[in-house]
Amino acid sequence: MSKKFWIAVVVSFVMLYALEFIFHAGILSKFYAARPDGFLSAEKMNSRMLWMPVGFFIWAFLWTYFFHRFASEKNVFRGIQHGVSYMIFLNVPKAFIHYASIDVSGYCYLWWTIGEVIMGVIIGAVMGAILKGEK
Repeated sequence: MSKKFWIAVVVSFVMLYALEFIFHAGILSKFYAARPDGFLSAEKMNSRMLWMPVGFFIWAFLWTYFFHRFASEKNVFRGIQHGVSYMIFLNVPKAFIHYASIDVSGYCYLWWTIGEVIMGVIIGAVMGAILKGEK
């Protein structure tokens, strides 16, 4: 795995972590606040917060790995295609699973999926730009 690959992993991790925070702590916070009983207590959530960057790093690594390994061409357009596909395949089933187990509205999951696809466009474009021309 090349230096460009690892740069793409780190950049994807930072962008994913930041965009997810902005999206969930900002944009979707009103949905979550309407159903506080559907989540862990703040104290319990804070005690598990160490696992969040671990999960995001694994997510960024796998996302980058699949693009690097399987994309026939590596460029911004293919990165966007990969980002959108990856987020749809990951988030649409996850929305149904979470809808069955976390007490928030269906609109929350709709916006969640839309927001994740937009993140896929942004991060995919950056990933494609970083890995452009890689074999």
